[in-house]
Amino acid sequence: MSFGRMTRPVGLGLAVALGATLSLGVATAQAATATAKTSATETAATSVAAQRVKVYELVTKDGGFFYTASESEKQDAITKHGWSTTQTPLYYIARAPFAGGKPLYRLRWAKKASYIVTASVAERERLVTSGEFRYEGILGYAPGSADAGGDVKIFRLSNNNKWRLAIESHTEKILANEPGWKLDGPLLRQFSTGS
Repeated sequence: MSFGRMTRPVGLGLAVALGATLSLGVATAQAATATAKTSATETAATSVAAQRVKVYELVTKDGGFFYTASESEKQDAITKHGWSTTQTPLYYIARAPFAGGKPLYRLRWAKKASYIVTASVAERERLVTSGEFRYEGILGYAPGSADAGGDVKIFRLSNNNKWRLAIESHTEKILANEPGWKLDGPLLRQFSTGS
């Protein structure tokens, strides 16, 4: 009988010890998973930083505005089309999708070399469906919020079939000093640094 009594406590003790070991193993696995997620997030943030590219604004011969985040496309626009870069202060977007990032779509007006950038799929589709715009693809990926790393607000302005992008302080200067421009509204954000 005493053997039966010992078996229970030993069996129970073994179960408790085994449960504790398994719990410790689960906790260790959870900690490793959390560390891996943190590391993956840091790696993703680093890779987004490594993929940041400058946004350039150029003026077309038709007086429209053209935006690119490609150095080679910028050079082609200058050498092949005679377009010129502006001094409008713009910053950085990412080449590839990232957490909290949204695509920026570039469209060309069919009548002249004038371009519009939008972050809205509905607006993009409406413009393309109108037959007055041709979709040219994704300019890049911009932070949808400050939490996604976007520390510079970007706005879109329009003036008689011309569209511009501008940071907040430059938007105010355009509206105050360049007649005819009106504010279309905010257009996501940009990174203030390339890394």
